[in-house]
Amino acid sequence: MTRPHSKSRRGLLTLIGLAALPVTPVAAQPAIRIEGGVPQRLPLTTIRDLDIAQPAQIDDDPVDLAVLNLGAVAVPSGRLTGVDALLLDGAPYRPRIASGRYPLQVVLARLTSGEERVAFVQLKLADRNAESWSNAIIEGEDELQDDEISVFEVESSVAALFDAAALALWRRSLAERPELLVDLQRVLRENRRPTWTWAHVQVGSGSGVLFTAGRGEGEYGAYWGRAADGQIVSLVIDLDLLDWAGLPEDPPVTV
Repeated sequence: MTRPHSKSRRGLLTLIGLAALPVTPVAAQPAIRIEGGVPQRLPLTTIRDLDIAQPAQIDDDPVDLAVLNLGAVAVPSGRLTGVDALLLDGAPYRPRIASGRYPLQVVLARLTSGEERVAFVQLKLADRNAESWSNAIIEGEDELQDDEISVFEVESSVAALFDAAALALWRRSLAERPELLVDLQRVLRENRRPTWTWAHVQVGSGSGVLFTAGRGEGEYGAYWGRAADGQIVSLVIDLDLLDWAGLPEDPPVTV
């Protein structure tokens, strides 16, 4: 038996035109965690294959090096993207890598003044040393000249390395949920060290890490590290502070 008030309700919906409107599904919100914590100190031998020029110097001032582990980046899409952490606009690097969780390390340059700068960020993809380095090309940049490298631009002084799919979800979530930016700012304040900070962002099954970039604004290249057999074993973002093995050789001088 049909209830009279149900009939009346259907008639009212038809009258105001709502009965014919399709139901728009609401996109599920991904689970998001913004975290900090105490980084794990690692031995300098961890970055031996970067072959950083010694004595390490910035603008002729000596620096001490330190290596910290900031946790793991989850890369279920197999695609990595380096971006400005606030603009969040960028394409992934080629090629894809195997899906997985990979430890992320930062190499700090400690000045005599007590300041610390993030000189390199390294995502270790295998427990092997790199024997050679090549510029990680960003998708869509196929027409580079011999003396050009593929870089991403940082304007906010904070960079990030993300799983590409997680980055898209993070960008959308920030636009829809302003409270996430408040949480991010809180974690960045809590993690702040002399002149740099960081945060880990878990978005669904993928993640990314934000970090202060070198001196701040700039254009920064990333480099694939390959073992002797060609296997990709790491991705290094060079924040343009120190000389190291991955830098392209200067072109020969011609007269």
